[in-house]
Amino acid sequence: MKKFIGIFLKGLFVLTPIAITFYILYKMFLITDGLFKGLLEHAGLYFPGFGVIVTLAVIFLVGLLASNWLTNGLINYLDKIFIKVPLFGSIYGIIKDTVNSFSGNKKGFSRLVLVDMSNGLKLLGFLTNDEESTFIPKGYVAVYLMQSMQ
Repeated sequence: MKKFIGIFLKGLFVLTPIAITFYILYKMFLITDGLFKGLLEHAGLYFPGFGVIVTLAVIFLVGLLASNWLTNGLINYLDKIFIKVPLFGSIYGIIKDTVNSFSGNKKGFSRLVLVDMSNGLKLLGFLTNDEESTFIPKGYVAVYLMQSMQ
């Protein structure tokens, strides 16, 4: 009976990440397909999956505009306005910093650091910000510790 339970758990541990990954991809498909669904249905152009193509095209177009020097100035101006809006600016700033940490354009996640915990445990992490800011006190740095490493 113990061996049966062990084999069952092993199968569960193999299938769970696969099932969750497919579920997340399915939900992402539904969300991206639904972004322009109403507009496409109104134009008589909708079929399942076309919303994803339109969403990817819009994302590409925004990226194209952001890489142009003229529209990049407008985007930077809007960015400064968004940051100044109470509550919205805080949420927007956190999300923008997180996305920029993974983008490779900035120095986020470029340095590996060793964090010495109070109980003698040492953890590997990534340096995300070594500049003084409103959230980071002087003499400290921001480090991202992966949950799977703990």
